[in-house]
Amino acid sequence: MPETRVIFVNRVYWPAEAATARLLTDLAEALAGRGWPVQVIAAGDGPGARAGVQIHRTGGPERHRGIISQALNYRRFRQSARRALHGLVQPGDIVVLMTDPPMLATAGSGLVRTGGVRVIHWIHDIYPEIVTAHAGAWLHPFLWPLRHARNRAWCSADRCVALSAGLRETLRRHGVADQAAVIMPNWAPPELDTPPPAAAVAARRQAWALEGKFVAAYFGNLGRVHDFATLLAAADELRDEPDIVFLFAGEGPRFAEVRRAAAARPPGQLRFLPPQPRSELAAALAAADAHFVTLRPGFERLVSPSKLAGMLAAGRPALYVGPRAGGIADLLEGEGGGWSFGPAEAGALAAALRRLRDEPATRRTLGAAARASYARHFTFAAAVAGWEKLLRELSGVR
Repeated sequence: MPETRVIFVNRVYWPAEAATARLLTDLAEALAGRGWPVQVIAAGDGPGARAGVQIHRTGGPERHRGIISQALNYRRFRQSARRALHGLVQPGDIVVLMTDPPMLATAGSGLVRTGGVRVIHWIHDIYPEIVTAHAGAWLHPFLWPLRHARNRAWCSADRCVALSAGLRETLRRHGVADQAAVIMPNWAPPELDTPPPAAAVAARRQAWALEGKFVAAYFGNLGRVHDFATLLAAADELRDEPDIVFLFAGEGPRFAEVRRAAAARPPGQLRFLPPQPRSELAAALAAADAHFVTLRPGFERLVSPSKLAGMLAAGRPALYVGPRAGGIADLLEGEGGGWSFGPAEAGALAAALRRLRDEPATRRTLGAAARASYARHFTFAAAVAGWEKLLRELSGVR
């Protein structure tokens, strides 16, 4: 049994439902079940242990309202996490710092680099570049101190775990050595390993009044980094074809914007559902005929949409809208699990949806390739094995 303690630091953890909370809970509990002593530092209040994982709560809210509340919440957690690490780490520990809140790396890595402690940065989002991608290049000079501190933290770490080739390329551009930059994709929930019964899928479509429709779905966070303009423009191209439905299941900063857009389109063309419970996700994803994943230009090397894994697991064609760089387009086209489109190619996207509606054999071929791609790259078992390999390398355990 490994003796090295693994300490994860992230603002959200079980029972929170945010993406990084679910991913971290999956991984931490799996490692604990394999004999690793696992501890987590997270915000909020609640039980101090679950499924073999010791949880250190720093207090404070896990959710926030408004930009000022968000900034204060992030600052409070960085300070609290730093204090918790100071009192917790011991020689030989491995500390895994995530990226919620932004710049968490700079708050923790300098403290724990002493005394034989190993450091891993598990990088989901790249800040402060995301801020400048939103607000404009004029912010670059003002954010240079943050980038410099973040780069120093990255380069001093034992490993930086990137979710995709695009994120790894960003790490390398900022000085992280090749041997220290590791690609390990996130995974779909293990519940998706087994395809749902056809009856459960049919029942879901019936409950959603989607029988007889071709359903193109967007599941997950409707975030600021995602492209919805192209999807809405494609919907306009298809406004006279009522059997093609655009289904949005989720929430996020741009949910209200997309919901308002439905008012200017034929009734029922755009439909909306709340986030789906994890226990029902397999049937919900399989109830669609195709799935969207999108990125706005400028974000392809700063984020990696985790929803891709679930889409592929569902065994449905994946339709990517966004820049070619970053790896998603290459993955889909190289393995045959779907098609990719540029941010302004609404006409081509609409034509692809018509083709998928009219060609069930094409849907089946693309869906089978998508499922095979999931099995090769995005299973939870493969992710746990990859993390164990990394932890053993750093701890010297064979």
